[in-house]
Amino acid sequence: MFDRNKPAPQPIVAARRHGRRPIRSSLTGPQLPDPDGRVLRFEVTARAALEVLRHHLGDEIAHLRVGVATAPSGEGTSSNPMFYSVDRDTHTIILFRMPIQRAKGLHVDDAEHRRFFVGHCVHLAVCEYLGREPWEVMPGHFDHF
Repeated sequence: MFDRNKPAPQPIVAARRHGRRPIRSSLTGPQLPDPDGRVLRFEVTARAALEVLRHHLGDEIAHLRVGVATAPSGEGTSSNPMFYSVDRDTHTIILFRMPIQRAKGLHVDDAEHRRFFVGHCVHLAVCEYLGREPWEVMPGHFDHF
């Protein structure tokens, strides 16, 4: 009548998504931005490259403002991708995020080389703003390559 060796019945728990029990909640929540998102990562990399140039050039680019836009307006007639726009009158450089991030031709397509390419575009934009060649802006910086 009473079977003492039989295990007690387990309560029925509804199955959770992907079989995980209990449901895991996000630590950050949906209202916070992704700390490793494309836009934020691009802006951090571009600002870091600009800070290196500001350290080397000092007063030459002290009043320079750099902004980030998603893409160019399409007014250019060049067949080459437009990575940045330089306006010397207003002391402004606008970096275009999507063409830089989608650029082809990196010999190694990984996160480190994509960061190098963002820094390269910032360097070229500052050189165009100053009207100087890239090797004149930071002499000796690239000699180890």
